[in-house]
Amino acid sequence: MKPIVSVIIPSKNCLSTLPRAIESIWQQDISKIEIVIVDDGSTDNSWEWICQLCRQYNNIIALKLDSEGSATARNHAARVASGTYIAFLDADKFWYQHKLQQQISFMEENPQLGISFTNFEQMNDKSEVTHDRFTHCDYFKQQTLKHNQDAFIIPKGAAAIFSENVIGTSTVLVRRDLYLALDGFDHNIKLVADWDLWLKIALHTAIGCIKKPLTASMRKKTMMSHQIKELKAMEQVIKRYENKIKTIDPYAVHSAHAHLSESYAKYYRQKACPAQALACDIRALCEQPAPRHLRNIL
Repeated sequence: MKPIVSVIIPSKNCLSTLPRAIESIWQQDISKIEIVIVDDGSTDNSWEWICQLCRQYNNIIALKLDSEGSATARNHAARVASGTYIAFLDADKFWYQHKLQQQISFMEENPQLGISFTNFEQMNDKSEVTHDRFTHCDYFKQQTLKHNQDAFIIPKGAAAIFSENVIGTSTVLVRRDLYLALDGFDHNIKLVADWDLWLKIALHTAIGCIKKPLTASMRKKTMMSHQIKELKAMEQVIKRYENKIKTIDPYAVHSAHAHLSESYAKYYRQKACPAQALACDIRALCEQPAPRHLRNIL
């Protein structure tokens, strides 16, 4: 029986959180489901636990790589998977009940959609919800107020997600044939390969959004060296797509540059470099005159 959805989980040293992620898949109440777990060089006995799980369930496929990165792991799993749809779930995230059912129904009712995503909730170390993703994204906060229905097709979808990467990878459901046709994640783009792929897909198909938070994410502490690498990678993606996005909505290009400058300002404030932070805040205000950017300067 062909699965309707293949869930792809890259995992590296996530034995403490992987069981919770797997349990959240069983809560989806979908019979035709396939799980592909890619162990990417774990040293915490994850592989042994995954193999034991495979012996218990015949719908779980286990793959092993040698620290090749999540982009390569997901691409490898997608080629092995057989579902009509692919859903991504990181080993340290989990889904709320009926998440997949809502997305599959939404996409079946709207065949023009190649991809959909949901809101997600951020949790602290005590598993307390601190905020949801859309609350901190001006565009999507406005969109959720405009649409009465729980799920909607995003106007100018590529421009919307270019303005700010609002999509959590573990919220995504994508048609597998489209994913493979576009060659999946670009492993040459470190840290923000997900944003690059969502833009690539959104330029080829309609993109749908579910307003409800249906995924939970635990907050991680980010190293300063990691932050600057991510900012440089964001610049790379902006340069790759800004000319195409400009023809759809020039405002989205200004918004993306403003968000990047604001992120640089935050980075420089953390490094106690107020002059550089101020310069970045001013650039953000010039790109996108908004009260938030003005407050950062004052």
